[in-house]
Amino acid sequence: MNTLLVSAAANADTFTLDKNTVTPGVLGFLVVFAVGVALYLLMRSMTGKLKTVRGERTIEEPVDVAAAPALVEDDAKKDS
Repeated sequence: MNTLLVSAAANADTFTLDKNTVTPGVLGFLVVFAVGVALYLLMRSMTGKLKTVRGERTIEEPVDVAAAPALVEDDAKKDS
């Protein structure tokens, strides 16, 4: 193990990478593509969930604040 570290340190001084030929390659493309597909599916799912949460109940008349607890109870009875 120690000789491997010494030889790696000795070779590191003489070894240089050619910046024109080092690329992420196919594996890099596949990883970025998979992240993009996952992001698309997550965003599509999130918008579907938000559509169900948003604006199902419309209020035609003004709501009396004092009667708000009674309205909540009425909605709970309707849902059951």
